[in-house]
Amino acid sequence: MENENLNSEEVKKKGINDIDYLVRADNVRLIHEQDFLELIMANEPDFYVRQIAVANIIDEKLLEKVAKNDVDYHVRIDAVRRIKNNDVLYEIAINQDEDYYICKEAVMAISSPEILHKIVTEAFDKDIKSVAIGKITDSTMLYNIASTAQDFYVRSDAIKHIKDIGVLEKIAKTDEDYYVRAVATQQIEDEQILFAIALNDKDYYVRKEAVLKINDDKNLIEVIQNDEDHHVRKTALEKIKDINLIKEIALDESDRYLSRFAQKILEEREENVKIPQIKDEINTMDIESDRGEHSFDNGEETSR
Repeated sequence: MENENLNSEEVKKKGINDIDYLVRADNVRLIHEQDFLELIMANEPDFYVRQIAVANIIDEKLLEKVAKNDVDYHVRIDAVRRIKNNDVLYEIAINQDEDYYICKEAVMAISSPEILHKIVTEAFDKDIKSVAIGKITDSTMLYNIASTAQDFYVRSDAIKHIKDIGVLEKIAKTDEDYYVRAVATQQIEDEQILFAIALNDKDYYVRKEAVLKINDDKNLIEVIQNDEDHHVRKTALEKIKDINLIKEIALDESDRYLSRFAQKILEEREENVKIPQIKDEINTMDIESDRGEHSFDNGEETSR
């Protein structure tokens, strides 16, 4: 026991006094006494040695002190990663004077959905809010954020994590901000809901986003016939698969812009069809050329 105490004292002595920071680090790695680690954190000039000390700290108060006050970014972030107290992590996460990545680590360490929601409501940095939203799994909480947050960016971010088609449809059809409606539309797969949005939304960008996800040619034709915006009509035309429908539009001079665009699509698609055909023809010509190298007269080969 006496030898162990002597060894322990020797480790502490080297951990504080050795001139080589690597020797100090190797000895600090063996120290687990919280009071002594606090002494090291207060007096050690080298950030690497302090990082080694942080790895052995379990005292939440000491971790909080280091996370909030150490001069070195790496030391503070290591301390944040070891903190379990959600209230302390919350204080770090919403500190607008703190480095973004330290705030992010604090959010990532939080386990309480309520505190995550609080960060979404109170944080100044929208990217920190986004990190918090990404950790929320409660669908009711996500819907609450998506429908009530004042910042359209925050509402949009919450929508990206919502799976309920009914909720997405409601937001896509009722939110006052066009971008939020567009983001909700992007999450929807139901053709009929998308078709209704494509026909009825007041903003061309939202209608275009709906058209991008529509696959039924009949629905796309109806959009072309009814939408007043040429960007939306053009997007619908690009999605049509039936070449005959595109030919009909190409021949319709009532909308010259769309007619010319349909002609361009036909040319591109026909070119894509011709390229394999040309390759096949070249291959056939090569085979026939090989065969033509020799001919046979009366069963005997003669060179041509």
